[in-house]
Amino acid sequence: MVPVPRLAVSPFKHLDRLPRGGDRDVGAGYVMAITAVGVTTLYYLVVGVGILLIGVGSGGAPFVTNAVVGPPFVVGLLSGAISLSAVVAPLLFVTGVAAWRLVPPSQRYGGAIGGLLAMALAYLVAGALVVGLPSVYAVATGSPLVDTVIGGIGIIVVAFLASSWIALPASVLTGALYERSLDE
Repeated sequence: MVPVPRLAVSPFKHLDRLPRGGDRDVGAGYVMAITAVGVTTLYYLVVGVGILLIGVGSGGAPFVTNAVVGPPFVVGLLSGAISLSAVVAPLLFVTGVAAWRLVPPSQRYGGAIGGLLAMALAYLVAGALVVGLPSVYAVATGSPLVDTVIGGIGIIVVAFLASSWIALPASVLTGALYERSLDE
């Protein structure tokens, strides 16, 4: 087994200070919730830099100085990151606990598998909510159900493609580091 520096697993050693954080599954839920906040923050940072680069790359100096760099842009990014973290972190806590209850402790690479399973479950639950809740509303109000479902599926596909490039590897990494911290 490749030695992992103590610095990489040291943050996970303090989870026992949280309620039931010493339990393997609940500790994993905390780790996945922290991962969700980190991924959301990194995603919004990348989006902000991308918008700045697109504005500068297109030669749009007025666009960059007036619309992007100003306080509304920064406040918008921060409020988006905080709002999304407030939804995604509890969801990943629950799916993290569920994933670690499904993956046995004796499983080789159990942390990586648990992290990937937790993120996949989070995407599935979020997808079910994005399609299910508007569908119930459409049926209740008599709106066209097909349009609602197609719109929900479109949102799910775009959200997955926009965020999975960082969310899946981050959950695998943190899951593996968490399991490694339990072994030490």
